[in-house]
Amino acid sequence: MQRVILTTGGTGGHVFPALAVAASIQEKFPQCEILFLGGQGPEGDMVKRADITFKDLPAKGVMGGGLKRIFGSFWIFKALAYAIKEIVSFKPDVIIGFGGYAGFSPVLAGWMLGVPTAIHEQNSIPGISNRILGKVVKTVFASFEDTKGFFSPDKVDVVGNPVRKEIIDFASKAKERSILVFGGSQGAQAINDAIIEALPLLKLEDINMRHQTGKTDFERVKSEYKKATVNALAVSPFIYDMSAAYAEAQLVICRAGASTIFEIAAAGKPAIFIPYPHATHDHQTGNAQHLEKIGAAIVIPQNELTGKKLAQQILNLLCDDETLDKMAHQALKFARPEAAASIVNGLEVIIRMKKTGGLA
Repeated sequence: MQRVILTTGGTGGHVFPALAVAASIQEKFPQCEILFLGGQGPEGDMVKRADITFKDLPAKGVMGGGLKRIFGSFWIFKALAYAIKEIVSFKPDVIIGFGGYAGFSPVLAGWMLGVPTAIHEQNSIPGISNRILGKVVKTVFASFEDTKGFFSPDKVDVVGNPVRKEIIDFASKAKERSILVFGGSQGAQAINDAIIEALPLLKLEDINMRHQTGKTDFERVKSEYKKATVNALAVSPFIYDMSAAYAEAQLVICRAGASTIFEIAAAGKPAIFIPYPHATHDHQTGNAQHLEKIGAAIVIPQNELTGKKLAQQILNLLCDDETLDKMAHQALKFARPEAAASIVNGLEVIIRMKKTGGLA
């Protein structure tokens, strides 16, 4: 494997699995060149921080409407032309997309040019981009079993969701009565509001907090912590060292994107999930229910969320070491720490198929 294009964008939830696969490629093939094609969102900074070449392309989100909606958008033709230009110049052995609207054009362009292509579908219910791409790529790597038949069964390889190696490898004892709160890479106002309401109750029980608010809500949340005389130094707009943050927490309160639930599982942490109700096809609820069903998590729908209810759940769990231990054990059983390496192995297979005369 000499040259690979990875493509996705929009949120950290899409980008982090791609970076985990990039790290696995670099570990197995140190001389391999990696090009990351993404959108004009936060992925550029994330990828550059990982010291990977990044180029952006025009892209906009599309939900529903299928082929007509996508190809009725002007940006798709501009992005497709740009992707073709980059692929012809870079000459990749393989292209893999990790979902999101920014990853659509490069995978489609690669297929059009005869380059071996694959996608990774991280959620239990795929979005429109991956549903379309699933018809043309050679392999669909999936986090969950495709029980509803969105993809051709002979293409699906269930590998789990790739998790950053530092989260898998980081090991330290959690702080007593400690929680980690976050709403994804961009924050979640509903979770922030519930925690603010819960602060007086959590303070009474001397709960240690670490809270990622998202950039737009940071100043407001920090101010509320100060008003409640709770340590505001524990509040930040973004946590870069998530491995340490997971390790220090006894319990995690967060959304339920696929990257999040697989990271929590890999870290062996009990969780309270508050799925984002407006996610495409409500996939976060489906994601969260996988861990709830095996006893690794509790799910609170956002329309039932209050500060009091959240505080009660937090305090009940932190006072019950036996339940926390059982939840942590079930989380680790769900984890797929080998997911990134499995994807790299799968990419090798479709490259070999191309070289030996198989279809890309």
